[in-house]
Amino acid sequence: MKDVSHYLIKNKNMLWSASICLLAVILTIFILNTVLGLLVHYVDREQQIWWHVLSPYCIGLIIIIIGWSIAYEFYVFRTGGHSLAKQLKARRLSQIESTPEESVAIHLADKFAETFEIDAPTLYVLPDEVGVNALTAGFHPRDTVIILTWGALQNLDELELYGLLGHEFNQILSGEARENTRLKILYSGLITFSQLGSKIAKQGFNRYNAKGNQHKFETSFVAVGGVIWLLGSMGILINRLIKYFTLGGRTFYNDYKTKKLLLNNANVQTLLRIYVHHAGSQIHSEFSEAIAHMCFANSLSPQSWLNIHPNIEDRIYELNPTLLQDLQLENLKKLRSQPLFSLLRPLEESSGEVYNPWVSPQPLPLLRLSPISFALNDAIKPLNPEVRRQIERSDLIQRAMQTATGSREVMVAILMIRQYREFIPSDAAVSRAIIDSLLSMDGRIHIQIFHDACENLGNMPATSARQFVTKLAKIIQEDGEIGLLDALLIERVKAELHLLPMHTPSSLETVKPQIVRLIDALLHVQQINSANQLDVRYEILERVLSKDELELFEEISDEPIDLGEILNDIAGLLLRDRLSILGVAEICLWNDRIITQDELDVLQLLYWRLGFKSDDIVDQMQKKNSVMII
Repeated sequence: MKDVSHYLIKNKNMLWSASICLLAVILTIFILNTVLGLLVHYVDREQQIWWHVLSPYCIGLIIIIIGWSIAYEFYVFRTGGHSLAKQLKARRLSQIESTPEESVAIHLADKFAETFEIDAPTLYVLPDEVGVNALTAGFHPRDTVIILTWGALQNLDELELYGLLGHEFNQILSGEARENTRLKILYSGLITFSQLGSKIAKQGFNRYNAKGNQHKFETSFVAVGGVIWLLGSMGILINRLIKYFTLGGRTFYNDYKTKKLLLNNANVQTLLRIYVHHAGSQIHSEFSEAIAHMCFANSLSPQSWLNIHPNIEDRIYELNPTLLQDLQLENLKKLRSQPLFSLLRPLEESSGEVYNPWVSPQPLPLLRLSPISFALNDAIKPLNPEVRRQIERSDLIQRAMQTATGSREVMVAILMIRQYREFIPSDAAVSRAIIDSLLSMDGRIHIQIFHDACENLGNMPATSARQFVTKLAKIIQEDGEIGLLDALLIERVKAELHLLPMHTPSSLETVKPQIVRLIDALLHVQQINSANQLDVRYEILERVLSKDELELFEEISDEPIDLGEILNDIAGLLLRDRLSILGVAEICLWNDRIITQDELDVLQLLYWRLGFKSDDIVDQMQKKNSVMII
């Protein structure tokens, strides 16, 4: 009985869609015949506008074209979503031949399929589309596919990709993907002319043919394609009008369903990423009109009329009304750190409370321009991570690490030793025995002990957690300066106590000042003599900034710095931008020199803070070190 009711509902929906499509076809034929009638009436006043001598031919030609288009689409879609992927010239993703980003998408799709107990859909990618978007097509589980844009794979981190795929799986589970595929076939006749015109015009924009010879008729292609597209624009307008009124209200509903399905805000993070992405979600294809109703976000230009999907801002507001305001306040805060903005500060001083759960203690410190001195054996070859974890520790440290209180005291002692090294204040609120025990060990294992102690913190009340982090932050900036490794250790503690700021996507242009400050902080962790530091700094900035921007950041800033906030801003960059910054740092800093224990700890924590797994890079650096020492 349940199957029968489902069958009736499905047929009812299909009948409704077919009726709407038939109405759209009749309206299109009426309008085109009337326009042609106006021209005929202008030439021959005896001819009627509504029905004239050319009406049978006009109506017959339009019906033939629309009927042929729908029949062709039915033939093309005989293999379901795979046919659409082939039509869009998408590339199939394979686990064996995939890039790391593609492997993540395949893994997430398999995980979703296993969770919802359905067949895993095949994944495809549109290799030439830089916008962040996705669509799902297919009639049956065996022919259902998810098509991602190249921009989605290259720019979304795992959480954001999780939200995007979650939306597509929601469409599969609700049956909307199947309905969207049928609608694509039904409405294909209305946009046949426009697609043909776009395809011809694109031949004119491609200046060279397949053999590498320049087209002689490139202007003609553009002109002819434009005229054909113009003839089909009426079909596009009616197609958009019908879809806008019949499908326009379901986007918010799908967003809510996806959020409920995932039990988190991953799809909100995906929308935020599109919000700050320079290319948005637009798909530059002659089929973008036909697949607009199938996509996660608007596949057409934001300036297009009657878009099926609401603006990204409206969708974010529906899911979280305060998030956009927080994002705008955060962008204003970033803008304050850019050069010359201080001239505008008297005009705007209304600082609102940002959503960050913890604020760095004031006054903010300066950047530490020289690494903390260590004994010689601390600064040479770093220990292997496995060896460092297994090195025997004193009984006192082991006993202290068995309780959360003792672990916190060990962490305080380690940061005090890092800050003063040879001088521990007599009134320090920490056991002298723990400090002496740590000082008797090889300094290279201190950070490993800190990580182990961090895992033993246990559950702390929010107020106590904030007070503890503030205490650690005051220690590392006691002398008015702060180094990158100490700041990263605080970030590690904040993550353990759930005090890390909210994951807020940001664009490259808005955080370039923060990138420069991070590079300065990263550079001054290195054991590089002062004469070469400025040369290395210029080499790195040359790869990150334009020539005009290089002049703005030529000198190292002496303003107070909040490294935690800077790390959070950079962590919100596009995936490829974060990888690019880390890649430049590796090439310029450690490509031709031995890495020290502190430098390796910084690299490992930096990869972690920017959202990457660091085990592989640590292993790679260890092998490179061994080769260089030999």
